[in-house]
Amino acid sequence: MPSLTQLLRDMPIFAELDETVLDRLSQRCVPRAVGAGFTLFRAGERCTGLYIVLEGRVRIYRTSPDGKQQTLAVEGPGRPVAELPLFDGGPYPAAAVTTVPSRLAFLPRTEFEHAFRTDPDVASAVVRSLGARLRHLVQLVETVAFRDVAARLAMLLADYADHHGRQEGKDTVLELRRTQEELATEIGTARESVSRAFKQLQSRGLIRERKGTHYRLASTDALRAWARGDDA
Repeated sequence: MPSLTQLLRDMPIFAELDETVLDRLSQRCVPRAVGAGFTLFRAGERCTGLYIVLEGRVRIYRTSPDGKQQTLAVEGPGRPVAELPLFDGGPYPAAAVTTVPSRLAFLPRTEFEHAFRTDPDVASAVVRSLGARLRHLVQLVETVAFRDVAARLAMLLADYADHHGRQEGKDTVLELRRTQEELATEIGTARESVSRAFKQLQSRGLIRERKGTHYRLASTDALRAWARGDDA
């Protein structure tokens, strides 16, 4: 398992920080071990800090007025949870709950704000991170609004591959521990539609091979290009 300092460095908002700053931030992190189904925070609650997943999985979701849940992301080891309110001082925009027993590191917001105010490198990294996040959200909104289920699935697989996959030649190898029901929730559709979308991606050669939770995919660029219709 990488050190907490290395996990912080792997995050875009901290990637260019001096080692001493990262060490100081990592020393301020508080370890937490929780069971499955533990709510880290609810939408609308005041942000108290940033979570980093060390082991386990955390589901981030929104709930509609009629009680329907929409999964926004499922974060695994090495991934941050709740960056946005850490930046803008607003409340948590979504809820987060563990799906399996998990170990987390918690960075209090006060520690981050101190680094932001006193280190210009931190401020610069935050601006770049927010720009990249905004670009990603624009692409996501376009895909959900104008593309079909197969395109949404291709985008989702590309995102997971960026974070958790590895390159083998021109292909990307990914272990994706998600049920079709979970994937359907993440892209806002039914499980049956996800099953058909998988077949469509396989027929187009975007999914080269699939064995259980292991996938051999085309490159993430190819998946995103097809999802946007750029290869038409």
